Amino acid sequence: MSAAASLLGVSLPTISRRITELESTLHTELFRRNHTGVILTKAGDALLRHADLVADTIEAAQNEVCSAANDSGTHIQLVCSEAIALYWIAPRLAQFQLSNPDTIVDLTISDSPSDFHDLAGDIAIQGLRPTESDLMVSRIGRSHYAGFVSTEWEMDHAMPSSLTDLARRKALVHSPYVELLQRSGNSFPGLDMMRRMNTLETMVSFCESAIAPALLPTHIADRFPDLVVCPAPRSPAIDIWLYHTPRVRKLKNGGCFLEWLHHIFSADQSEWFRQVDVTRMC
Repeated sequence: MSAAASLLGVSLPTISRRITELESTLHTELFRRNHTGVILTKAGDALLRHADLVADTIEAAQNEVCSAANDSGTHIQLVCSEAIALYWIAPRLAQFQLSNPDTIVDLTISDSPSDFHDLAGDIAIQGLRPTESDLMVSRIGRSHYAGFVSTEWEMDHAMPSSLTDLARRKALVHSPYVELLQRSGNSFPGLDMMRRMNTLETMVSFCESAIAPALLPTHIADRFPDLVVCPAPRSPAIDIWLYHTPRVRKLKNGGCFLEWLHHIFSADQSEWFRQVDVTRMC
């Protein structure tokens, strides 16, 4: 009770009086006093649960009202898969920020679609189409995958000629990519023989160091020209979905940012995300 009085900025007798008044109003005992202090009665415990719900409701209302009031604000939360975030969005994001210095884009890397809601995202770019009816959804391209080796690895080994050959050489594969293929039922022979890793950055590092081949999105070649694409048949491509809440259009520069995202995936800017794998035409 002393702690409650200190927190609320009132005296201890005031706290005691308010509790007595509350118990009188409810016609029940909320606290049981003994020589060690006070403990909640069954009625007090029930009231506490309802009080917690009321507090949560009030906090949610405050957050929602503040969010609505700040729809013209400057923060945009982008939740993006690792392959796209690290090797396509992040290297180009400075370009947008310099042109729009009053807009702050918070980029969160995640391959879990559920994180979009958990992180209160505004925009997401993922390899799985969302099912929520309240989201604005568009397909902005395809992410193609192929085997890669380093030039050093190529000098000492025969180039893998098939996906099964890649698997026999213990090629690295990104776990989220495997999970996407399994969800869609679009797998390929030898997948289970590959070494799974949950971070693309480590995979690229291992591949560059000639530790092992790696199954990577082909747009990696845009950042790492020393990596060599294997001539083996390509593994399944995945669609790239951009989706956002209706609120984004109300944000300051929200529409501008959406247009910029569509632009950097367009065929005018790059051929990596076309329907047909550009590396097949090289």
